[in-house]
Amino acid sequence: MNKLIIFLSVTAIAVFIMVSCRKSLTGDGNANKTPNTYTIIDTIIRSGQNRFQSIVKIHWWGDDPDGFVKYYQYTFDKTITANTQWHKVVGQDSTFVLIVPNGIDTANFIFSVRSVDNKGAVDPTPVRVGYPIKNSPPTILFVPGIYNPTYTFPIVRLYWQASDPDGSDNIDHIELIWNDTTLRPTSVKASVSSAIFEATNLTTTNITTRIYPNNNLAALDSVVSNLKLKNNNQLFIRAVDKAGAKSKWVASFSMYVRKPKGDKLLVDAYKTPSANVESFYGQCMVNKGYSIFDTLKLFASNPIELAADNATQTKIFALFKTIIWFGDNTNSSLGIVDKTTNDFFTNGGKMFMANRLEPSFDANSPQLSITPAQSLYNNSDTTLLFPTDSLANAAKSGWATLKDTAFISVIKPMQLGNGTVNLYSSHLSVKDNVHNQTPPYPLWTGTSSIIAERLNGNNQPVFIYSEVELHLLNGNHNIDLVWAKILGEFGL
Repeated sequence: MNKLIIFLSVTAIAVFIMVSCRKSLTGDGNANKTPNTYTIIDTIIRSGQNRFQSIVKIHWWGDDPDGFVKYYQYTFDKTITANTQWHKVVGQDSTFVLIVPNGIDTANFIFSVRSVDNKGAVDPTPVRVGYPIKNSPPTILFVPGIYNPTYTFPIVRLYWQASDPDGSDNIDHIELIWNDTTLRPTSVKASVSSAIFEATNLTTTNITTRIYPNNNLAALDSVVSNLKLKNNNQLFIRAVDKAGAKSKWVASFSMYVRKPKGDKLLVDAYKTPSANVESFYGQCMVNKGYSIFDTLKLFASNPIELAADNATQTKIFALFKTIIWFGDNTNSSLGIVDKTTNDFFTNGGKMFMANRLEPSFDANSPQLSITPAQSLYNNSDTTLLFPTDSLANAAKSGWATLKDTAFISVIKPMQLGNGTVNLYSSHLSVKDNVHNQTPPYPLWTGTSSIIAERLNGNNQPVFIYSEVELHLLNGNHNIDLVWAKILGEFGL
């Protein structure tokens, strides 16, 4: 009986505890509270020039009374509706580019931000701050080319880059003027980032220049004014955006623009310009009555004379009718001639070239296609030599015999193609490399053409090429006679 009473008592106590526990777990409990959002400032008053530029950095933060803020949402919609698109951001600051609409200078942007807590509750009262924005002006700068000629004929290419904080699409056009920003500038499209500027005439000292935008072969209808011949020049540029805001004027490097003296050009293509060789050819020209000519030091470093690109150099060479070219690197010279003289030859130009042949030059180089040579002699078993005092015999009647004044250790006679004429063959020696032969070396009996000419479709000489430097062939002191023949081939 006592056991039963104890059991019933324990059971009753257990039931009481269960009921009590159930009562403590039922009911609505505390509802999740929404987070709050804050910004450093709640009102901005700025006008005129004190307005913000288009790039602004905005800070915010939030708190949650019964949890934590998980992320934020922001919008620039002026009116918040059920359809407003909110953008998620985890951080508490961000930089925005607020683009003023085209055609106006200022605009007011409303920034709204709200917190979202760890349970997805959203701040029902987003913070809203107005930002008064003034259109940001664009910027522009010149970009260096591979070559930046500071001593040039009146054809030059320049490169530039424009940018705008409001986006590159906001740039409307580029303005250009030579030397004087108080003059009326010329406008080109915003998409133009480089141009060749070519003098329209050479009869006055203050001239206009055509504009070949980017890589276009056709010039624009508009021209840039105020280029000064025989003087230092700078091109000034500025960018203008669609709201009319302008960058500062930016000046190019200074360049002396020279006026061609005539239609004859000496090209010094020595890696280090050679005053002695220039003087040799200059005297040859003067002795034959041609005292008016220009000289281009192709690889000079101070001042730089080589054009910025092949297209510009092509236009420069096309200014002339006769080019006398001399250098110490066949690969460099033929490479440039191959890429920059098409217009020159198309316009009826005539060229004489004398280059020192370097040992590494490819005897089957495609660059030889512009010369009279199909290929050059090349045999690794033998080396052809042109000893001092050796002769070069004329292949044409009436041409004088030449004598070498220096030992030439590398020579590869030309294998001539169709439409060519041999002018000089040399007395060469041949060294047997296989058997380590020692001097004296026997005479070479194979092809030995060292000077030849290429003919055009009318069988007229247009390109005379010497693979021996001509000033080294004056041992008989008769180079003037030979030079007269060379110029005579060109109708001079």
